[in-house]
Amino acid sequence: MSETITKEVQPTTEPTPGATGGQGGEKTFTQEEVNRIVSERLKTERDKLTAQPKETEEEKAMKARESDLKARESRLDCREYLESKKLPGELLDILDTSDVEKFKEAAEKLAALLPETGGKVPIAVAGTSGRGFGMGDRISEAFKPKI
Repeated sequence: MSETITKEVQPTTEPTPGATGGQGGEKTFTQEEVNRIVSERLKTERDKLTAQPKETEEEKAMKARESDLKARESRLDCREYLESKKLPGELLDILDTSDVEKFKEAAEKLAALLPETGGKVPIAVAGTSGRGFGMGDRISEAFKPKI
């Protein structure tokens, strides 16, 4: 009774009816080969999952706070630049403040376009009876009803 019973699985070489599909020349797999193929595929899928750890909600929130803080710092730097150059703060709403250097370049270009105002953006709006741009009378004349 000291003998242990071991059962060895003999690979089957008989094709199953579904595997051949009625055509000759198709390769049939033994159960051992199928098990080996499936286990290899499972192993590669597990490796993919463990190689890329999932980002937790806390980490996502931390990244969002960090990007928000960077955006605020960048906007503050742009505001300080506008104040140092005595340019209007409205440019913060018009220009992209995510990159401070690009913001400075764009603000300088805008200031250079308005040399007659000393680099300051005029506040007058077109159509205000000729004040500001001097176009108000011509625009109002164009829109008067012609009787």
